[in-house]
Amino acid sequence: MKLTNVNLLTELAKPEFSDLLHAFHIRTFAKHSIIFEPYHEDDSTVFDNPHNQASIQSKTARPGDYVFIVHTGRIRVYLSCGDKKFTVAMLRPGDVYVSHSNAFVQTLEDSKILIVDTHTFYTRMMSVPQFAISVVRVLGGILKNTFGIIDGLALRDATARLAKYLLDAARRNASDKAVIHLNLSGELLAQTLGASRQTISTLLADFTRSGILRKERPRVYRILDKGRLRELVV
Repeated sequence: MKLTNVNLLTELAKPEFSDLLHAFHIRTFAKHSIIFEPYHEDDSTVFDNPHNQASIQSKTARPGDYVFIVHTGRIRVYLSCGDKKFTVAMLRPGDVYVSHSNAFVQTLEDSKILIVDTHTFYTRMMSVPQFAISVVRVLGGILKNTFGIIDGLALRDATARLAKYLLDAARRNASDKAVIHLNLSGELLAQTLGASRQTISTLLADFTRSGILRKERPRVYRILDKGRLRELVV
């Protein structure tokens, strides 16, 4: 899902932002590449990836301190502890992210990003405050999404989290509010909802058998009873 209706690629294409756009470098990553890993004070490299080039590193930027905008593809931001992974955000073209966090950043498909070190970004952005407003709106979308995830984990069980996810997915479908397109693999959907893959598969099967959903084709469902689905969220 897109985090907001703001597309920073469209914003950067405006003539008044040309100086800021020229500060970015484009980088290409293959599917399933780890672009960034959690930052540690003793890191001596920007990030361990063969696509990295030292030319994008400012002398005032600490290792791994970058702002990037998704140009093409889909990118996942997730936390990892042992063998458990939990998705925090899915980034799509036009979304922005700052790399200095305790999260992993991984491509879900062949992707391109526009990247610049944070020092250069903040310096250039100071001269175009209207662009800063757009950035804040996108980052606010990520924060809202994160709080929603925390709320679900703290206050709802897996059944309620899945029910809410399905209702939200249907609401975002402009062509048919009853149809859900699950654009994530079973594993990624489970990580997004903080449950096991088997649990999510079982719940989807239960929703289908009970007449709440109808599976129309792989990863596509139709909601037959929104009322019952809403009851599961409470």
